[in-house]
Parts: sequence; C-alpha cells; structure tokens
Amino acid sequence: MKTIPTPSSAADEIDLNLLFFKLRKRWPLFVLALLLAGAGAYFYLQITAPVYAFRATMLLGDQATGSKRAQDLLQMLEVPDKGLKMEDELGLITSTGTVQQAVASLPYAVQYSHEPTSWLNRMGSVVVREQAADAMPFAIAPDLATPQLTGVRIYVTPAGPGRYRLRADAELSQLVDLPSGNVVSEVPAVHLDKIVRAGDTLRHPLLHLVIRPRLGGVFGQASGRYSFLLRDLPTAASDYAGDLVVRPIDHDSRIVELKLKSSVPAQAAMFLDTLMAVYVAANLREQNNTGRKTLAFMDEEIAKLAGVRRQAAQTLSTFRASQGVVDVGVQSSAGIQRLSELQTARARAATSQRYCLDMLAYLRANSNATQIASPSNAGIEDGVLSSLILQLGELNGRRAALGVNGSDTNPLLVVVDERISSTKQALIQTLTNMSRTAGIGVRDLDAQLAQVRGQINQMPENERKFGFLKSESDFNEKSYGFLVDRRSEAALALATNTSDKHIVDRAQATSIGPDSPNPKLVVLIALLAGLLLPAGLVVVLDKANRTIQGQEDLAQLTDIPMLGIVTHGDRADTRNLLHETKGPLAESFRSIRVNLQYLAATPDKKVLGITSSVPGEGKSFCAVNLATELANSGRRVVLVETDLRRPTLAGYFKLPRGGKHGLASYLSGQSTLEEACRPSEVPGLDLLLCGALPARPTQLLENTRMTDLLHQLRADYDYVVLDTPPVVFVAEYFVLVRHLDATVYVVRHNYTDRSLVSRINELYEDGKIREVYIIINDVHFTTSYEYRHQKNAYSYYK
Repeated sequence: MKTIPTPSSAADEIDLNLLFFKLRKRWPLFVLALLLAGAGAYFYLQITAPVYAFRATMLLGDQATGSKRAQDLLQMLEVPDKGLKMEDELGLITSTGTVQQAVASLPYAVQYSHEPTSWLNRMGSVVVREQAADAMPFAIAPDLATPQLTGVRIYVTPAGPGRYRLRADAELSQLVDLPSGNVVSEVPAVHLDKIVRAGDTLRHPLLHLVIRPRLGGVFGQASGRYSFLLRDLPTAASDYAGDLVVRPIDHDSRIVELKLKSSVPAQAAMFLDTLMAVYVAANLREQNNTGRKTLAFMDEEIAKLAGVRRQAAQTLSTFRASQGVVDVGVQSSAGIQRLSELQTARARAATSQRYCLDMLAYLRANSNATQIASPSNAGIEDGVLSSLILQLGELNGRRAALGVNGSDTNPLLVVVDERISSTKQALIQTLTNMSRTAGIGVRDLDAQLAQVRGQINQMPENERKFGFLKSESDFNEKSYGFLVDRRSEAALALATNTSDKHIVDRAQATSIGPDSPNPKLVVLIALLAGLLLPAGLVVVLDKANRTIQGQEDLAQLTDIPMLGIVTHGDRADTRNLLHETKGPLAESFRSIRVNLQYLAATPDKKVLGITSSVPGEGKSFCAVNLATELANSGRRVVLVETDLRRPTLAGYFKLPRGGKHGLASYLSGQSTLEEACRPSEVPGLDLLLCGALPARPTQLLENTRMTDLLHQLRADYDYVVLDTPPVVFVAEYFVLVRHLDATVYVVRHNYTDRSLVSRINELYEDGKIREVYIIINDVHFTTSYEYRHQKNAYSYYK
C-alpha cells in the first residue's frame, strides 16, 4: 500500500504561482477583510483619544557611588560592596512616596471629561476625551477633608443662570477619603440628581464640593456633554506612575530623562516638573537635616560650657581680690601654661572618646540610626568616619523614600538594607578603633597632668592655687571659643547648602502634534491586516483541506492510472447531455472514451464497473454519460443499474422510478431479460434498471442468474456498463468485482476525502481488483490551479 507522504518527507518548496492563484480565487474574502479593517481603523481613530508625549531631563550628581575612602575601608574590612547604582536612583524617582508627593501638589482630585457631539455617542459614551481644567466651562473644588464619591462620572449641565445640574447613576461605588485613599463605606447604588447654585457648597451624603463658572467657559448644545469624576491620591499617583518612564540618556551618564504620555498635555508637563522639583527638594531636605542636627548638638554643648565658663571666671576674680594676687612667676607661669595645654588636650581626647562611646551605644541600640551627629562637633577630623556617617545618612534617607507604601520584598529595599548593614558594621568598627585610641591618649595625658601637678605643688600655696584657677579659666575660654567657631561654620554650611540634583530641561512636548494614534500608521496596519489575515486564513484552510484537488494529489496517494477529468456543469448541462453532442461535458466524456479504448484495448474487456467511495461523488452521472458516449461512437451498449439500494438512473432518462420489471425482478426469477431490459432514447444504448427495490440486494447479486446475465450481455453488446454501489459503505461492489473487466473509480473534485482513496488503493496494490482507472469529476476550471489553462479549451467545440 502506498503511504501518504508527510510534510517532513515532502520537498519544502513553495509554488508562488499556486499560492497567488489560491489567494486570487478567494478575492471576495480580501475585499471583505479590507472593508472590515478600514472600518476598524476609522472607528479606532474616532474612539481613541489623542495622546501627547513629554520629556524632561535631570542631573543626579555623583553621590550614588559613595566615598572612595569609605569604599577602600570596606574592602579592608572585607565587607562586600553593594553601593547604590543608577537603578537605585531611578527607583527612588519612581517610588510611590515620591510620585504621591508630586501628585499631592497638583489638583489631582478632579478628572474632567468631555463627550463631543458625534453619531458614535448616540450608542452610548463611546467617544470620551479627558480635558484640562482650563478647557471646561466650570470648575469643581471638592472638600478634601470629607469622604467623597469616587469612580463615578458625574454629568454637569446648565440649569438656568448661575445654576448647575449634577446627575450620576451607578450600581456600585465607594465613599473614599481622598488624601489617603481609605474606603470609608460602600455605596450599593448611586442615583444623584441635584441642582446647585454657582459658588454654593453642595452638601450631600455622597458629595461635598463647590462648583464655580470658569471665565470664558460657555455651555452649548453643539459642544457635547461635560462631566467629571473624583479620584483619591493613591489612584491618581498610580495612574501617573503607570505611564512614567525614567531612564539614563546614556550608559555612563548621570543625566536621566523622564518621559510621560497623557491625553492632557498641561497635566503631563506640570507633573514632570513637579516630580523633579519634589525629588530635588527631598535630597536637599535630607542634607539639611544633618546640618540642623549638628547645630542642635553644638548649641547644647555651648550652653553647658557657658555656665562652667562663667563660674570659673568668677572664682578666679574672687581669689585675686581676696588674696591680692596679681601675677605669678615665670616658673609657675610656665608650669601653669603647660598644665593648661595638657588639660585642653585631655579634654579633646576625652570628648572624642565620649563621642565614640555615645555613637557606639546609639548604633547598637537603634536599628535605624538616623540621628548621628557630625564628628567635627567633637573636634574629630577624620575623613573615613565623616564619609561613612554621610553615606549612612544618605542610605537611611533612600530607605525611608522607598519604604513609603512599599513592600519589604522590594529588590531596591533589599539592596539598600544590605548596604545600610554593611556601612553600620564598618562605622562601628571605625568608632571602636577610635575609642580605643582616644582612651590610650586620655591615660597618657592623665600621667602627664599628674607630673605637672606635682611640680606645681612645690610652689607657694597662693601661687599654686592661683595657677590652677587661671589654667581652668583659660581652658574654659578656649573650649568655648572653639565651639562657637565650629557652630558658626556649621550654620554657614547649612545656610549655603545646595543639592547635587539639578533640573536640566523642564518638560517639553516631543512633537508638535499627538504622539498617538498615528493615522498613517493605523491605516498601514489596517491595510496589512486586511491583506495578511485573509491570506493566512486561506493558507490555513488550504492546509486543513483534505479533499482531492487534482491529479497531483492523486499521484501522491496512489499509482492507479488516470483516465480523465469531467468538467463542472450546471443542472441544465447534465440534463441536456444525452441530446447535446457538443460542449465541455460532452467533450470531457469523449476524451475519457478515447482514453478508455487505448487503455483497455483488448476485445475481451467489455464489462466496465463504475464506482466511487461514497455517495455524491457522481458515479451514476459518469456511468450514464460514459455509456451514452460509447453508444454515440457506434457501439452497442447496455447500462446496468446494480446499485439496488439507491437507484438513480431512471431520472437521467426521464423514466418513472421502480416498475414491475428490472434487474431485481430478473435476478429473483420474476421477469425475463426481454422484459427487464428496455431501449433508451439514445441509439445503441439499452437500459437494465433496478426496478422495484429488493429486500436483500447482496443475495440477489450473488445469485448465479447474475453470472448468466453478464455472460449473455457480454455476448449481445460491445460494452456492458455497470453502475455499481460505493466501495466504502456496502459490500455489493466486491460481489461484482469478479465479473468486471475494468473498474472506473470516480472521485469528485473538492469533495472526496484523501483518506477514502486508500481503500481502493489497497485493493489495487494487493491485486484484488484488476484494470482500475480514475476519473476526477466536477472539476471547476476557474478555481483549480492545475486545470486553470483548460477553462477555455472546450469552447472550441461549441
């Protein structure tokens, strides 16, 4: 048996002519698709609101990577470096907290809309355009302190001079606190119809607002309908954040561009400018917080030292007056000066040690560690320590910005938390080392002070006491002056502090007109869709088509010889064929008759069986016309109707169906051959029709009278044409096949399934049937690529 080739075994070749022919054959489908695509493009352009694109740029500075000395220290301590990168900065800009701060500065609570007068809007609110507040004939001022109805469109129409009518209907809504977005209560059904005077406050269980006329705004019947809806801050921020795109302009650049698309140009530009301003202000505020904490610490220290300084000066003055001491000797003066210097050094070392110990205790007790004073306040000038403290402050600020309404599993939060932890460990290690160093210095200075005090003790009592008081007073004066100078420097730094973030370009439109929809692009897409979609459908349908399309399909399925093709004809052609000797159908069977005489040329091949796979393929039609053509060529032919289940031959010859005499009555012994066989209106063609339908057709055909009948007909006629039953459904064909000299197997173009050919092919390859030939019936030359050149061939014979 010949197997049907799979796509993998067939040559992967594309016949462009065949493809173009199949596409051209379905041209109405392309016309319909183009019309639908064009209509879809028109509706899309009418319904879709124009969207405008805006762009702004901002310089982020160079603090995100941290101090180089701090990075070196982290490497020395074997702490993994996970510094904030550009992605972290972009995450801060687009974070929920930053966006909400920007939106809170805008009139976010009211969203205005306009429905223009259009035939599309007669079917409902199809064409809706969001509008800027300045383009509306009225202005809405909601009370942000009162829960409001959100998400419901409220239509506004004039109700007389200085009066407005507010209407709204909805099945389900909510009363929401606008600033926080918290749902106060559910509203199962909304039916609002209120008239309010301009400037008056509408006090309603669902609304609490003021409506005012806008200068120059005029209602009109031709202008369409105006409406508004209220939304809370988180919803508005989410709408903006969903359309916001922030990315660096180059891989190595610290300049980022902010892009936003919106149907309201003024709101888009205002949001981008506000967002950049909020981000820069937040960065500056973070830096100023450190400066203010430093000033507070120094003010506290200066206040403590001021009281000590006054007390020391008063004690020295009292001692001078009571003892009459004016000055001390050179030796005692040198000793006291040395004592003062050592006390000053010891105070600074003790201050450094105390600062380190306080900071260590604070860092270990507080996980956030946001209140770290500057080390310069304690007279510590250490670049690594200052850098780590500054970096920790920046990380805590970023962590706070990302933590607003953010999840703890946010990848940016995880990176920042890891960075904070590593920086704190490095800072604790640094403070511990500095505390130990300061402690060693304090102990060494204590030893030196004991030695100097021993030397001074050898001086006279008044001189020694005066020296101590003078040294203490000088020490307090120097410490006080030192703190005052440092405080002045910190105040100056705070006053002149600036952010390293700068706005480069404010928001500007990227094009003169809308960014989308692009009418040319929409039309192009519609055109491509109108061509490609039906083309794809044609290809899919062709691949899914399992019917016989021509001789090439049969050549892939079987090696049975091809006898000919029968062109398609209308019902009138099939009825007139018996009388018409010209025309496409007559010429088709004439060609088949000639081919049959060459293929079955031996004189003993007289009995021809005409069969098919299933009903409807035209075997009876082919049997009648082939027998007619053989008779017209001068042969004596008898047409025997052996399809005893569904006889149809009587209709072709305009004879009544059934009847007393026929093949069935002859095989059952109720009629003679002369009674059963009758002449037809075609000269040389006799008919042996079925007659009355038998109860057991298979048993009748197995009767020995059938064998005797065929022997008799073979002797009396040149050709005996049998209209046999289909091969697939019944077994009568296999009863008759032993009497046949040749079998004509009829397949119908674009009707017979390819799998049905396998049955006759198995019989042919197994040798169970002999001399089999195939006819392709009902071929449409205009729709068949293989026979497209034959559509005008038979017109020659008309």
